[in-house]
Amino acid sequence: MVKRLRLTSIVALTSLTLLSIASPLKAQTRLGLHLGQSEELSLAVDGRLTFESALFLPENKSNYLWGKNVADAEPFRMSPGVTISQARLALVTKYQSWTGRIDVNFAGQKVRLSDTYIRYAYSERGDITLGHLYDPISIGLNTSSRDVSLIMPTVVTFLTPVERHIGITLTQWGGRYWFSGGMYAGGIVGTAAEVNRYSEGYGVAARVAWLPICSEGDVLHLGVSASTRTPERRLDPMGGMLLAAHGSSAVDERNFVQTKLPNVQRYEIFGAEAAYRNTKFYAQGEFLLTSVGYTPESHARRPEDIERGLFVSPEAYESFFGGYLTASYMLRGEQRAYNRRSATFRNTADEILPGGNLELIARLGYLDADKGGRLAEGIAGINWYPNPYVVLGASYTYGNMDARANAGGYLHSKALAEEGLRLHTLRLRAQFVF
Repeated sequence: MVKRLRLTSIVALTSLTLLSIASPLKAQTRLGLHLGQSEELSLAVDGRLTFESALFLPENKSNYLWGKNVADAEPFRMSPGVTISQARLALVTKYQSWTGRIDVNFAGQKVRLSDTYIRYAYSERGDITLGHLYDPISIGLNTSSRDVSLIMPTVVTFLTPVERHIGITLTQWGGRYWFSGGMYAGGIVGTAAEVNRYSEGYGVAARVAWLPICSEGDVLHLGVSASTRTPERRLDPMGGMLLAAHGSSAVDERNFVQTKLPNVQRYEIFGAEAAYRNTKFYAQGEFLLTSVGYTPESHARRPEDIERGLFVSPEAYESFFGGYLTASYMLRGEQRAYNRRSATFRNTADEILPGGNLELIARLGYLDADKGGRLAEGIAGINWYPNPYVVLGASYTYGNMDARANAGGYLHSKALAEEGLRLHTLRLRAQFVF
């Protein structure tokens, strides 16, 4: 199945490339392909390509070992490198009020389907989408990767399922409000599961935003979100759930802060978000709380012993929380535009000055994963936008973790008094979107 998916992805990418070569292009929000079809039918290509390099400087690196067992562990290494962190290409078709999208993404050394859907716009400010998308929770999760100025906040990668689900979503917005909510089944992660498998999980989610200030120069965004789901069990019949925070760079994707919970009955995510922008300044903050209800291992012997559902009363709970604050100042040019349809911010203004826009950006974040570790993180960076389609960025990240942030038991400290890893990361990024 994996080989078939890779082959299908290669064929799709090749076909899109040939179409673009053989067809005249017109610069729009995306690249439009005009193949002689009816004027009511439009065909467009949406893509992004991101290169990334990173240098890692762990403090007291010689004090650590890496391996499943201490006896077989090797010296801990974090080597510098260069990678393609994302290569993504989508085909978008529109006919009257209907839109269809097929989206293939290479990231994390894997090829996957991304935002793939059928959408019907019942008005200029409302639509219904059936497809494979992120649940409507968290402004950080639902900000498109083409608009991410640093990296997705570490807090978001741990406390929300950074995984698309197949479901149906209603989105509606007006002068000062925005709402999105829906019902969702599982994703496509279980396509390799065996026959006679267990449930793929299901849930509901909603996100609401209010704009007390919404003018051409100033936007104040306030929002809340919530989700409840049952666990994915196609690959793990007992419903085990792994929560893992992404690393400081795609060059080394080890998840130092992580925890695994067995026998999950259901879990909930709650979020609160706020953002403000004017012509020069932008700030965005978010707080997230994830509560996982489960059955203790001593009470569960078989998958059938565990009661699951959105309305069950879990036998035990573990909760994790965190938040972040991002701030940006445009040294040259205006701040990012607000996207009314997704209630998120783009990474640039609608217009770029000749010579490009220049941005200073910083972030502070904190994550409490209980037994999985704690992380305090600071990031500072600079981005240059020479045109609306290209961003060149450099950033520095400092991460301070406690001793429990040991990558699921793979990171071992040789010091008598265990200490957490302190990591400095220098990162360069080049992205082209179209």
